[in-house]
Amino acid sequence: MAFFEGNTFKTISYPEAFSSKGFNTICEDNMGNYWVSEAFEWFYSFNIRQTYIYNNEKFIPSKSKLPSSIQIESILSDENRLLLIGTKTGEVYSYSANNNKLSLRKKIGKSPIKLLYAKQNKIVFCEEKGTLEDDNIQLINYTGKVLFQEKLLHKFCVSVQSVADELYAVFDGRTQMEVVKLGTNVSFYSSKNHSYSYLTGLVYEPKFKSLIFYNNDKISFLGANLEILYTHDFPFSIHHITPDGHGNLFMSTDNGLVIVRIQKGVINTLLYNPNPENNQDNYSCREIYKLDKNTLIVNTNQCRQVVNLRTGKSEKLPTLNANGQNDFILSILRDKQGTLWFGEQQLVTTDLVTKVNRSYFANYETRIWSMTEYKQGLLLGFEKKGIGYFDKSKGSINYFDGKQPQELASATVYDFLKLKDKVFIASSSGLYILENNGDIKQIPYPVGQKKATYDINIFDKKQANMLSLSTEEGILLLDMATLKVRQFIQDKHFAKVKFLSCYETQNGYWASSEQGIWHFDKGGNLLKIYTELDGLTNNECNTLAHFQDEEGTLYFGGLNGVNIIKPEAFANQPKEGVMLIRDIRIFDKQELVSTIPALNGNNITLKTSENSIELEADFDDYMYDCEKQFYYTVGQEEKNWAPFVAKNFRIDNLPYGESLIHLKVVACNNFANSNIHTIKVFRAYPLYYRWYFWVMVAMLMGLLIWGGFQLYAYNYRMRNLKLKALVDRQTVSLHENLKFRDELLKLLVHDVRHPIISFNNLTDKLNLLIQKQEYERLSLLGTESKSRSENLLWLIDNLILWIQSTNKNETVVYQNHDLIGLIHKIIRSYQNDISVRNLTFVVEPESFLAKIDEKLFVIAMRNIIFNAIEYAKRDTTVQIKISRNTQLVEVTCYNLVGPDTQPRAESRGLKIGLSVLKTILEKQSIELFNDKVDDIYLTRLIIPEK
Repeated sequence: MAFFEGNTFKTISYPEAFSSKGFNTICEDNMGNYWVSEAFEWFYSFNIRQTYIYNNEKFIPSKSKLPSSIQIESILSDENRLLLIGTKTGEVYSYSANNNKLSLRKKIGKSPIKLLYAKQNKIVFCEEKGTLEDDNIQLINYTGKVLFQEKLLHKFCVSVQSVADELYAVFDGRTQMEVVKLGTNVSFYSSKNHSYSYLTGLVYEPKFKSLIFYNNDKISFLGANLEILYTHDFPFSIHHITPDGHGNLFMSTDNGLVIVRIQKGVINTLLYNPNPENNQDNYSCREIYKLDKNTLIVNTNQCRQVVNLRTGKSEKLPTLNANGQNDFILSILRDKQGTLWFGEQQLVTTDLVTKVNRSYFANYETRIWSMTEYKQGLLLGFEKKGIGYFDKSKGSINYFDGKQPQELASATVYDFLKLKDKVFIASSSGLYILENNGDIKQIPYPVGQKKATYDINIFDKKQANMLSLSTEEGILLLDMATLKVRQFIQDKHFAKVKFLSCYETQNGYWASSEQGIWHFDKGGNLLKIYTELDGLTNNECNTLAHFQDEEGTLYFGGLNGVNIIKPEAFANQPKEGVMLIRDIRIFDKQELVSTIPALNGNNITLKTSENSIELEADFDDYMYDCEKQFYYTVGQEEKNWAPFVAKNFRIDNLPYGESLIHLKVVACNNFANSNIHTIKVFRAYPLYYRWYFWVMVAMLMGLLIWGGFQLYAYNYRMRNLKLKALVDRQTVSLHENLKFRDELLKLLVHDVRHPIISFNNLTDKLNLLIQKQEYERLSLLGTESKSRSENLLWLIDNLILWIQSTNKNETVVYQNHDLIGLIHKIIRSYQNDISVRNLTFVVEPESFLAKIDEKLFVIAMRNIIFNAIEYAKRDTTVQIKISRNTQLVEVTCYNLVGPDTQPRAESRGLKIGLSVLKTILEKQSIELFNDKVDDIYLTRLIIPEK
């Protein structure tokens, strides 16, 4: 036996098995033990020879749990994993493993008991009469009360299946197989086509709520009252079927494991050849016409076929060839008089009653692809010869010589649409309009659009102001008022497909193509592509082979018969399956920087420099025979889907901010029910996208402008001063009288004396501050200077400390502080340098209180930590330990350095050498040691507690 877990099979073999056929049954008890049995006949689950209990990779005989008097004939496990045991001596027991309790449920007789069902307080069993016959079948509850019993005559019960509250039993009779709804007269019979009962069984398929009866190489779908819904034959024998609840049957056969997908049959077919190997028997179709409610005419490669829609049987119309060989007629038209016209190399009428053909015109250099009534005759569309008019009264052809555009005259005409006084012409060279006066003009298509047009229809029958055009590249819409053309299909990926027809229905638009039948909503969004997997006779539809009747039913012909679609029968199916996103790879330009194994939620966050992601998408929709197609689109709207292959999706050059990426997986071409997974990707904005960046720029610009104005004002003042001095000098030279010179001398003495006195006063004040030792004002001045100039911060700090250390009044303040918190705060301020060198800081213990001066401690530790970062070896750990010895606090810092690294003093900003601090610290009785031993750099700070 084998266990499947973790995507792998674990196989266990039992070397003492009686037969090489292996175990027959396996049941799990309520303690997680597996009871495996080996029967005398390997294909039966009863007549057990021996039973073992498997747990912890050991096989234990069942007699270690059960009395030796219990001889197991059959064994089952119910929904609560309670074991039910039928014995060879006519008893039914239950066994609970969690309390090791064996209970007798029923003593029946002396015959072996074959258990068939045990769930929901019901037990179904048979008293065996032999290996090929049972005596009776009984239904009891867990207390042993008999709810139903029946005597069996020459029957062997194979299995019992429960559906809702009903029980169905499968019997093997002498000449036939039988399914019976227990307690009723409802039954189903099937002839035996084999001699082995194990090739027969009954299972319940919950998605479509039907019973499935398999009998050798055949399965039958049965309703609640055992009526046959559908049968199917296989080229192999079926041993067992397990439905998965999603419409799949896992069948164990004599040809391996076979998975069959079930779907409700909503596409009917006609003229279908079920044997594709004999393709000479295929009915390849051209134009289709529904004559009345029960009659369909189909032009095929095996002559014209008249199909009875009630019976599905067809009748061949007489060939137009003189030698009686099959012909392949292209076009059909029924005129106002009810006459049926057929066109190929001849233009003929056929009487369906007398089966007589009458030829009116023949041209063996071309063929008639299309026809419509026009004036007193028929407008004909030829192969590579444009159009012609057949006058019924004269029996002659007018080829519109001189009036046809040259491109139309050499084109194949596929369809006509007559509206009032105009006829629209669809051809291999584009779309034309035939006016009532005989003029023909071409409708321009967009630049680059292929012109071949195969079908014309009214797009909206209520408004009748738009035509749908099925072309070589998509479906176009023509506004009849403006004669402007636009695309109908919204998704650009599908707008280049060749379409052969397009019909309006009550649930959207249906179009035939060489890749199946496409279903769109009224907005042009693709809902589903129907193919052979959905029941079509063939994926490739043919030109002309389409028709819509008055009730809206569609008929599409292809290479192998006709498909009949009633649009109202196609309701959307519920979405099943889960899309999996895994292996998300993040790139900085083209370099892989990180990988996420699986997407947790729907959000991916990128750094500013990370601009690309790549991921793998997978999907399990329980449709094992369907190809999975993956699509994506970016933006708020879920439009313009683009495919990506091999399940791998990559998007480059993601913008800053939030981007929405929509992923969609399509199984069985079912776009309407495809699951869409939306991922939000946020790429961090760069600095210049931040609002405060521009505030800072504005402030800087303002400061520069202010500085510019100040410089200009200064230069202006200096120029005025120079000018004034020049004027003064000239004035002095011009005035020679003594009185004026005396007055000028007084003025000059005053102007010179005043700044000298001002400087002298400033000197006196500075001298006075020093004499009075106004250190607090000097400290405030230093603190203010510190915040304005980081380059001189260490100088100002040490100046303040120097001032405090020489103060007789002792301004240093000792208070209780958490040294660990202060150290972590300093470490965080150097986080960028730490990240660049990839260092790890370890600080012990988690908390440490000491009475110290905070500022002095911070200055010292900042320099110690900076030196540790400066000299530490990359990718190493820096360790800081704090301890107390009597009244001394000891802080020790260890870090690894390279063998050639020699600590040196720094002079830039905070990069101060520890030697500079020693003089300042000694004044406060603080000791600082630093040393390098081998590749370890050690710094120790000893601080006395006050």
